[in-house]
Amino acid sequence: MRVFILLFSLFMLSACGESSGSKTGSTTSAEVPEQIAVKFFEALLVNNDIKAARQYVSPSFARVLDSFSSGKAASRTLLNMRFDEVVITVEDTNKSVREFYTDKADVMLIFTGMYDGGKRVDMRMVKMVIADNKWLISEIKTDPFARTGV
Repeated sequence: MRVFILLFSLFMLSACGESSGSKTGSTTSAEVPEQIAVKFFEALLVNNDIKAARQYVSPSFARVLDSFSSGKAASRTLLNMRFDEVVITVEDTNKSVREFYTDKADVMLIFTGMYDGGKRVDMRMVKMVIADNKWLISEIKTDPFARTGV
């Protein structure tokens, strides 16, 4: 019963937010956090478009991105990621219904690609928040399985 009431309340609140005439960009709450995270990394790693990537991040993260001239520079320096070609997939074995009940989400992404003729596999945990009825990236954690100093 509580779940039904919560879902109904969320539905009513989201309907009220849409009718208020608030600014809507290409990112809406209808998009799930996983889609936003993938779009962000595609903008940086595939399209080398820092301006497109900027629309998917929180204001504080956007200020950090503003210090870079290109998506490749940001991915190389900020994220320590380099790919000549990359495929981005969402690791969803532990996916829950959390995006329907909260304003925060964690998304694990797997990057499989090539760099200088060698295969690379990388993972990143992306911390997401809802701001202005949009999912935004607030933080990107480093690969928890990366080996350093080996």
